[in-house]
Amino acid sequence: MITNIKELLQNTQLQQQVKAAANLADVIKLITTAGVQKGHSFTQESIAQVVGGLILEERELSEADLLAVAGGLRASSITGSILSCC
Repeated sequence: MITNIKELLQNTQLQQQVKAAANLADVIKLITTAGVQKGHSFTQESIAQVVGGLILEERELSEADLLAVAGGLRASSITGSILSCC
């Protein structure tokens, strides 16, 4: 599944949408929708697990990142990590 997500994130339009997303939940919805459009059967839960793994591979989460994920604050640093993985 991670390969499929990385392929989706090669799309410039999706990259722009992810960068503009208000929070991680919006990023997950964008990736889920893009996946469905390409014939993948991703769930938001499975995307969240993969995205969480990608973020942890990139770096450890700071306290601010954890608060952003938990509280739904703007997560531009997190979305940047998602895009930088691909």
